[in-house]
Amino acid sequence: MFRFFRAEKVTFNNKLFIVVRKIRIDHNPIIDNWREHLNVDTVLKRDGYYWFCEEIPSIDFEELT
Repeated sequence: MFRFFRAEKVTFNNKLFIVVRKIRIDHNPIIDNWREHLNVDTVLKRDGYYWFCEEIPSIDFEELT
């Protein structure tokens, strides 16, 4: 939960993500291993880095009166 307040956020395809870690592409990381290790659901490729991200789910709510 505290990860949400400290971490960088990014929007992609109208979805909000928390950036858990960035790894340079030229370091040739094993994506599946990092994804499992960091427990993330999305990996984005941007600005020479792989961005390992966790999606922030959107909620539908109903206002109570």
